[in-house]
Amino acid sequence: MEPVGFGVIGTGIVGGAWHAHVYARMPQARLVGVCDLNAERANEIARKYNVPHVYTDYRELLANPEIKAVSIATPDFAHREIAVAAAEAGKHILVEKPLATTVEDAEAILNATKKAGVKLMVDFHNRVSPPFINAKASVKAGELGDISYIYARLSNTTWVATQMLPWASKSSALWFLASHTFDLAHYLLEDEPRRVYAVSRSGILQSMGVDTQDLHVAVVEFKKGTVVTLENLWILPETEPMVFNFKFEMVGSKGAMYINTSDHRAVQKYTQQNASLPDVMGIVFGGEEPRMSGFVLEAIARFVDAVVYDQPVLASGEDGLLVTRVLTAVTESARSGRPVDL
Repeated sequence: MEPVGFGVIGTGIVGGAWHAHVYARMPQARLVGVCDLNAERANEIARKYNVPHVYTDYRELLANPEIKAVSIATPDFAHREIAVAAAEAGKHILVEKPLATTVEDAEAILNATKKAGVKLMVDFHNRVSPPFINAKASVKAGELGDISYIYARLSNTTWVATQMLPWASKSSALWFLASHTFDLAHYLLEDEPRRVYAVSRSGILQSMGVDTQDLHVAVVEFKKGTVVTLENLWILPETEPMVFNFKFEMVGSKGAMYINTSDHRAVQKYTQQNASLPDVMGIVFGGEEPRMSGFVLEAIARFVDAVVYDQPVLASGEDGLLVTRVLTAVTESARSGRPVDL
């Protein structure tokens, strides 16, 4: 079988490191082209992975007949135009989470891919994170009974909003982080949300030159009765040993489960400069292999499986649309001070 051609649109931290790595390493895939508004950055990735075509206009990449599927790794708010154009060009699509930051944009992407008959996957990579694979198995086996409550905390240090993401003012910890945790709750419960209550606070990041909320805390009620708390902050101190803090708890009628993926202390490293808790699950560049090297890369490899072998996508466009609907409701509830029915 000839390798299938893939392209990456957006070669920043996510597209340039993760997506390009997988497509360049899997034998059934071939990284044909990369695109970024920053030509220097795109060329750097092309040199690293020996990519034959480099673009600064995504339309030119989509016109390349060798490219059958694309990753869209542009900022949260910049997915719709590119995704719709990719669908109209007949390309299968992997979109970084969230699918979109408005319901209108998410629906437009989903409708375009359905009309074109192409695959659409949203990169909710925690679905293949080992702790959550274990959690899914426990829920399905009934070990915890009926799930009454989920607490999901996923927060970042201020470094993410002030240094990592130049476009942070156009997003928030809610969109950047709760897209993961709400999707996990929906995935584990196999139930639909019915109501949202939320609050947000601002001021700290604004004083640091980033015009977005410091935090969101939301309570989501599901139709079968489960209550889910989503806690997302962008204001943790930069002295924390990990850039993210991720805690996930489930309490059911027969048991409870506690997951700690950030400071689990499987590995502790101490040098003369600092102490750190290295990530040993999410992104592990231990060699040339794209798989078994972290669940973040494995999720992208699942998209290759979907395109090459016609396997189901890890998370569908409908899953992405639901996340956008819920996070939009969280935003509205925090603004109005009232609950929002879904």
